[in-house]
Amino acid sequence: HTRYPLVTGVQTCALPISAPAFNVVSTPVKNVLFEEFTGHLCGFCPPSTYLALQLDSTLGERMVTVAIHAGSLAETGGTLFQTDYTTPAGNIYWAQLNGGFNPTARIDRMGGLSHFEYLDPANPSSWQSIVTDRMNTATPVALQAQCDYIATDNVFNIHMNSQFTQEYTGNVNLVVLLVESHIVSAQEDYSQTPSEIENYEHEHVLRTNVTEPMGNLVENSPSTGFSKTNSFTIPVSSNWNPMNMTVIGYLVDVNTHEVLNAVEYEIN
Repeated sequence: HTRYPLVTGVQTCALPISAPAFNVVSTPVKNVLFEEFTGHLCGFCPPSTYLALQLDSTLGERMVTVAIHAGSLAETGGTLFQTDYTTPAGNIYWAQLNGGFNPTARIDRMGGLSHFEYLDPANPSSWQSIVTDRMNTATPVALQAQCDYIATDNVFNIHMNSQFTQEYTGNVNLVVLLVESHIVSAQEDYSQTPSEIENYEHEHVLRTNVTEPMGNLVENSPSTGFSKTNSFTIPVSSNWNPMNMTVIGYLVDVNTHEVLNAVEYEIN
């Protein structure tokens, strides 16, 4: 196996010769980034999360979901809520909402970094329709991913390939994150009695950023046919289950912050 330069903080490394060959794409498929803001003390979050997970299950890889635990409702406390799911990147994203609340979501960062949708379980069409509408928009770029877990080194080797089928005017950044699912710990849920659920299963939990939180530059105004593979190696933390991890990648316009495309790669 190949081991690439370790990502010890947030840095990219040069393309290795042995990086995988990705398929050539002629017509990119638009996937949608869904950033859910939540917390284990948010008693109103589980019904909304349930609907988001249902939609994610229906849409599969077309909906790229990241659950960001941030804000006061993500703080640890009491005897049950001692697992800290906050991250430095998640705290940055939360601060960008300028007074956001849970449960909300950014969908492809449409409307800018501070714009979010309330995940109202009583009116799911108000945000679900945005996801499906975004899926049907054209995108100038295909984004593909591959990740290998190297058990002997306890690292992930991650590769992200960007292919522009149209010229694009603007600087484009790549963001790579790691999320983990099937994490069991406490969650407040006001729809249940008692409201403190001790064995709640948390899904798509943001664990760390691989690139800079706002991304690493891929290209300035890429031309038609531009293709680039970015590769990373990142150590696997002792409190992660590597078989429950998913690599998330997305390409953003540096100026508008709109997500041009997104991809997820389940390591299991």
